[in-house]
Amino acid sequence: MYFKRLEMHGFKSFAEPAVIEFHEGVTCIVGPNGSGKSNISDAIRWVLGEQSPKMLRGGKMEEVIFSGTASRKSRGMAEVTLVIDNTEGMLPIDYNEVAITRRMYRSGESEYLINNNQCRLRDVRELIMDTGIGVDGYSIIGQGKISEIVSSKPESRREIFEEAAGVVMYKSKKAESERKLNSAKLNLERVDDIIGEIEGRIDGLREDSIKAKEYIKLRDRFRELEINITIRNIEKLEEAEETTVADIKSFADEIEKLTKEKSDFEDRLSEDKQKNDNLEQLSKEARDKLVANIEETSRLTNKSQLDAEKAKTLEKDINRVSEEISLLYEKKKRESENADSLVSQREETEAKAEKTESELNHSIQDAGEINTRLAKLVSDLDDNRNKMYEAYNKVASKKSEALSMEGMRDSLTERKEQINEERKLLEDNRRSFDENLEKAEREQKDCEKMLSEAAKELRDIEEKLSEVSERRNSADKELSHVSIKLSQSNTRKKTIEEMESNYEGYNSAVKFIMKSHSLKGIEGVAAELMKVPSGLEVAVETAMGASLQNIICLRDGDAKEAIRILKENKAGRLTFLPVESIKGSRANIPASVSGTKGYVGLACDLVDYDEKYKSVFTYLLGRVAIVETMQDAIDFSKKAPLRFVTKEGEIVNAGGAITGGKYKNKTANLLERKSEIIKLDEQINVLSRKKLALEKEIQETKNLTDELKNKKNDWERREKDLQLKAVDIKAGIKNINTVYRELEDNAKRQQQRLLSIERDLSDAEIMSENLKKEADYWQSESEKAKAEIARIMEIHETVRDEADKAAEKTTTVRIEKNKIDAELQHIKELTERINTVIDETEGQIAVKRDLLKGYEEEKNNLLFGSGDIEEKVKAKIDEKLMLEEYIAKVDEEKLELSEKIKNMSFQKTEIEDRINSYQSKKYSLEIRKAKNETQLESLKDKIWEDFEISYLQAIEFKKGDFVMSSAQKESRDIKSRLKELGEVNVGAIDEYAQISERYEFLLGQRGDITEAMKQLQTIVDDMEKTIKTRFKENFDNIVINFEEIFKQLFGGGHAELRLDNEENPLESGIEIVAQPPGKKLQNINLMSGGEKTMTAIALMFAVLKTRPTPFCILDEVEAALDDNNIERFSKYLHKFKDIQFTIVTHQKATMEHADVLYGVTMPEQGISKVLSLRLGDNLDL
Repeated sequence: MYFKRLEMHGFKSFAEPAVIEFHEGVTCIVGPNGSGKSNISDAIRWVLGEQSPKMLRGGKMEEVIFSGTASRKSRGMAEVTLVIDNTEGMLPIDYNEVAITRRMYRSGESEYLINNNQCRLRDVRELIMDTGIGVDGYSIIGQGKISEIVSSKPESRREIFEEAAGVVMYKSKKAESERKLNSAKLNLERVDDIIGEIEGRIDGLREDSIKAKEYIKLRDRFRELEINITIRNIEKLEEAEETTVADIKSFADEIEKLTKEKSDFEDRLSEDKQKNDNLEQLSKEARDKLVANIEETSRLTNKSQLDAEKAKTLEKDINRVSEEISLLYEKKKRESENADSLVSQREETEAKAEKTESELNHSIQDAGEINTRLAKLVSDLDDNRNKMYEAYNKVASKKSEALSMEGMRDSLTERKEQINEERKLLEDNRRSFDENLEKAEREQKDCEKMLSEAAKELRDIEEKLSEVSERRNSADKELSHVSIKLSQSNTRKKTIEEMESNYEGYNSAVKFIMKSHSLKGIEGVAAELMKVPSGLEVAVETAMGASLQNIICLRDGDAKEAIRILKENKAGRLTFLPVESIKGSRANIPASVSGTKGYVGLACDLVDYDEKYKSVFTYLLGRVAIVETMQDAIDFSKKAPLRFVTKEGEIVNAGGAITGGKYKNKTANLLERKSEIIKLDEQINVLSRKKLALEKEIQETKNLTDELKNKKNDWERREKDLQLKAVDIKAGIKNINTVYRELEDNAKRQQQRLLSIERDLSDAEIMSENLKKEADYWQSESEKAKAEIARIMEIHETVRDEADKAAEKTTTVRIEKNKIDAELQHIKELTERINTVIDETEGQIAVKRDLLKGYEEEKNNLLFGSGDIEEKVKAKIDEKLMLEEYIAKVDEEKLELSEKIKNMSFQKTEIEDRINSYQSKKYSLEIRKAKNETQLESLKDKIWEDFEISYLQAIEFKKGDFVMSSAQKESRDIKSRLKELGEVNVGAIDEYAQISERYEFLLGQRGDITEAMKQLQTIVDDMEKTIKTRFKENFDNIVINFEEIFKQLFGGGHAELRLDNEENPLESGIEIVAQPPGKKLQNINLMSGGEKTMTAIALMFAVLKTRPTPFCILDEVEAALDDNNIERFSKYLHKFKDIQFTIVTHQKATMEHADVLYGVTMPEQGISKVLSLRLGDNLDL
């Protein structure tokens, strides 16, 4: 496997398509600084999946796209294709040639292709994983990155060794298995939570199911016994009724005879009774006045007592408000004390801040002094280098002058003519230069003005982008919050709607009927066909009880058909409410109840339903009243014979029975579910509208951001164009001035040289000898300067370490100062909040004082009005005495007349007694007859109400061997047992079956997940063992190779690699220790720059020797080496005959060992071009 070809188009400075053909051996890429050489290694790194702009020597990824020049437009896309020969099948893909392509557009979109098929970045990384050629591998060493191999932390060096050991794929698979394992653990926790929830219910459901089955068995036997008992009672009543009818006829004849005698006495008594009635009327009127007097007196007395109670209540309110005001004053005092403590805390923090500021200034000052020393050393180094270069130049110059003396005489005449021509040309061009200079200076001013405008516009755009970004971030957070709530509401609504559609909470018979679509006339379940106002669900559900699950149908026939199907399928029992035959009675609510606080309303009036179901819901709820509290229900039950239900579900029946309490496990609330769906719909609508608004806002901010970014890009391009133009103008002005000065200076020099040339010829021989001596002198000076440079370099390294330590100290102190500043800001914010609380407390105190004043005024008014009521009570007592005297007088007259009527009535009474005696006997018989008829009707109705069959149908259940006494005893026993069973949930049988089935399923799931976790853990353990083994084996080989190669490159010495933690090699850092020849064994970070580079190269070669890669890209890795070390490096490259090296370099010695040379030039500013040359060509280096 090797690189065949690299194709670039629009990548960085390669505006035009560029192709580099790779060959076996060593390929060198050369060119001047800034020509774009390193862009080739960046292109290879980028196409293999590099995601860090910093690793590509940029600030953001969009910078890899050609950005244009003064004469070229920018590209909209960057594309790089790397073609790899795969004939040996090292890549896990069935192609002999693999082309990896990456594209990026200015919109930010990017795409990857393998052999022109779109793929993911993950696919590219997996394709090249464990081959050593990935972006994190050791086959691409970028510009300036060679020293980082040895300078980085021990933990950071592991990537190269792991890639070399071939464990990256295993680590990736291990990480994926661990992610699956964690996911399985989360799934197991969820399943365990559900199982735990079911286990918390299943025992109760099991007991409820057993209880329900026992209940059904007892209920069916009780039904059979009660039907037979009722039939036997009906037969007895029918026999007794025949005897009673004959006795009634005999007594009727006697009564008719006596009635005629009675009529005579009644006429005579009529007149006396009329007089008595008149007296009675007078007595009644007087007594009515007396009652009114008593009531008014009682009312005034009660009012007096109520006012006194109210005054006591006001006294309590006054005391309570006074206590609240005292508590508020205490709260204000506490907050004030907190504010005072914060003042001292703030002063201490400010003192610490001043101290840290002083330490920071001292640290900066120390660092400045060290940097000054460092700068002085650099200056001295530059001076000595300049001296050395000057000496070299002097030596060459003197030798050159000596050689040129001989040809000087022949050129004098020609040079004189040339000087005259140049002076004439200077005069001709002077005016042109002046004009061009003036024009260029004007253009320069205009360009600077436009640059200032562009900079201002860019600052404005940046500020707007920042504002829009904040808006978008805020909207994004709120959208995330709203989306979560909306999802929760939708999920909850869906769950409840599924419960509704599946009739969860209803008994099995309801589910059977409602899912039997073949039935006609079925309108629905009572709970479905009504709407209950919020807050009344519990009351209505309690009032209706099991009636909630009654089925409303249109006709009696519909009910019969449904009951027939239930019987055939043994699907359970149900009550049906036919609309055509149900007659509901609506209770009349007395005014003493309806007009009283605590009364809510008649249940049938409070719920909403279709008008056609009015008779049904009147039947169900027409005699149920809903009240606020249980005390209200108890009070109202004494005034009206109704069933009262409170909002919390307590029941007070007409006979006085009270039902209440709460179930431990609340069953399905059929009515609350409907209310919750309505609330969820409203909530979903609100959240959906809010989500749409936020999405719209986010889209608007996105559009605005894109617009601002486009505008920013336009202004940046414009600014860049202006900057380039300014550089060109400045260069033009400088060029004009330089050419002009050079022409004038040249003319003057040539004229002077012409005057002195004759003089110089005579001195040529002497000068030649002097030049040789000066050359020797400058050669000596260059050697001295070279020695001084070596001395200064050693001092420079020491001072550089001091500078690094001073900078680290400055950073530490600056961090501490920032921490103290943040603490001080927190204290200030806390002080502001406490002051706000104090202000709010003072406002509350003012409100409480106003309330206290109102209570005191009301209390005084009540005490003032109590005296007037006592006078009115006294007047009413006097009036009462007068009325009592008048009533006594009328009663005396009545008594006399009554005595007379009494005597006359005595004779009449004797007759009436006889009539009454007969009538009483006859009435008793009639009552007995009516009672028998009522009992007969009641027993027949009881059969229908209790068992939902007619009397004729009940005859079919009659048993011949039936014994009444034993049946009644058994019935009582069963009824007692049913009562002991208490509340029975018949639906628990089906629910328990469903829950049990789900429980078994979840247990199976838990077993599957547990087994999968065991398998995943085994995979992880195996992977870890494989990684550890492979890593250790390859690491040991690298250690051996590193020691060997280090000695070869350094010509001796010693080097070794160490694991920080031998017991845990998978997490251990890797230390590098080296000992160049003639030096002590030391840590790599203490070595010189060249030694570090050579050590890093030795390590790189050791890795390549242990696990060779097909190809290797090296970008100026030998830049810090001298010629001797470059020669060693270059020769060692040829030992890797199976590795294809591509080297970006400036070094001549490296180029000499290349098989192929590629040159990168910039024939046009900002545009790179590639030229190639094979080693066989005659190349003059």
